[in-house]
Amino acid sequence: MYKPTFFALLYLFAASNIYAAEWTLSGSANPSLAYDDNILMRDGDVIGDYHATMTPTLQVAHRLENAETSLSAGYAMDRYEASRQLNTNNPFWHFNTTYQSARSEWGLGLNYTESTSRDDAADDTGDFETNSIVITESVSPSYRYQLTERDVISINGSYSTKEYSTTDYSNSRSRSLSSNWQHQFTERFNGGISLLASNNKSTGIANTTDDDAYNLSLTTKYNVSEIWAINGSAGYRLLDSQQTSPFGATVESKDTGTSLDLNIAYKGDVTTASFSLSRSIDPSSTGDVNEQDKISLSWSRNFTETLAASINGSVQTTSSVSDNSSDKRDNINVSPSINWVFSPDASVSLSYTYRQQKESEAGTNASSQAVMLTINYDWDGFRASR
Repeated sequence: MYKPTFFALLYLFAASNIYAAEWTLSGSANPSLAYDDNILMRDGDVIGDYHATMTPTLQVAHRLENAETSLSAGYAMDRYEASRQLNTNNPFWHFNTTYQSARSEWGLGLNYTESTSRDDAADDTGDFETNSIVITESVSPSYRYQLTERDVISINGSYSTKEYSTTDYSNSRSRSLSSNWQHQFTERFNGGISLLASNNKSTGIANTTDDDAYNLSLTTKYNVSEIWAINGSAGYRLLDSQQTSPFGATVESKDTGTSLDLNIAYKGDVTTASFSLSRSIDPSSTGDVNEQDKISLSWSRNFTETLAASINGSVQTTSSVSDNSSDKRDNINVSPSINWVFSPDASVSLSYTYRQQKESEAGTNASSQAVMLTINYDWDGFRASR
């Protein structure tokens, strides 16, 4: 499906925008080389390995005064020196278009991605040894309307499917619809209400699941000063789950809880920093629904026009909403880095990453340290107007 769909989009993209005001062609390639002393995040029998990645990407875009369309495609290539069973070549493409009128904005996103389940292990199953490949396809329409000078409403939809290459994961189909109202109370403060409804169906060897989730939140954004800002949301969620075994036995359950997404940001002349706190639920690739509590910190500083340093850290706790056991997984990640811009379109960065994963039920405690060198190259490409 990947090639026919991609070339069909490319044809429609060119045909529908033949009178474009501006065309651009650009690209990027960000090769990196890392050494990780516990590449599979094991508690024992650890394996250290060299890991090289490169993601060559091309993007073609067209812009009008009130519309913008882009199509990007590339490959994510991973190579390991010892763990060669983890080597992958994963294609992807993304199509996005927006159209604006005096008071409205329409958007549409189409995406196709092949990736390794290991990339999302910390947020999903905690399994860093899997070599399963997941194909994700999604459609995401959006609409935004300016009701008054102070009021904005928006509607966002999403439909996506995930298909895994191994049977220890569950193929799934997800649908969601959200609406949001925002009111500008003062020049610095706005707030509103957000409503989300979603459905996720997954099919695996052990069971079939059907999860309906609803979330009602109050949202806010407050610019404390020119350098400080606070934004976030807090609400109430409801989860209605249904699990069916291969023999036809069905178990239904309901769960309620709170949702939270808070961010405090600082932006100075040369220094930026942020603090984030969140609680959310998300379907896992094994048919469960995970609840995650996460705290994140970030800091960066520009020492000169070409030299900058940053540090990012997070602590996350993951548990199963549909499982009544006390099993929890804690993930810690700390990563300082330094970046040097040696030309207008290229830079080099050196980073260190510490990871830790604790699983209460299994009684495991794994950690790893990695050093990575990355060359970031963004090709400005060509521009043409007509």
